Amino acid sequence: MRSLLWIFMLTITVAASNTFFTTDPAPSPDGSKIAFSYENDIWIVGSSGGQAYRLTGMEGKESEPAYSPDGKWIAFTGRQDGNPNIYLMPAEGGEIRQLTFHDDNDYVESWSWDSKFIYFSSRYNYKTTFKVSIDGGTPRKIV
Repeated sequence: MRSLLWIFMLTITVAASNTFFTTDPAPSPDGSKIAFSYENDIWIVGSSGGQAYRLTGMEGKESEPAYSPDGKWIAFTGRQDGNPNIYLMPAEGGEIRQLTFHDDNDYVESWSWDSKFIYFSSRYNYKTTFKVSIDGGTPRKIV
């Protein structure tokens, strides 16, 4: 129910500003901000509306933003070299780090409760889940 409220609020904010085709809304843990995809980049806006700010401006497409439970990080799926990989950046913007480097598709799904790992899927198929540390390293297969 709560996520539906955030999607509704984002829709109202976007409609009021005549901005269309935003996708992948992700509310911050405290509910004060919403990250979303627009024009192949990740943007952020206050949950009460206002000016949206672009967080990424990389070549390729960025999508599927996900806030860490502690609110310090945003993980997202980036397609800088043709296939999707996992990227990480500070929630307020800053240095972007690539965490996976696989030839197949990796899509952000969720975070561990302690904000130390990012869960992602689809390396081999949509039913396989992996996790990678926010410090990088070799991803581990979960399921």
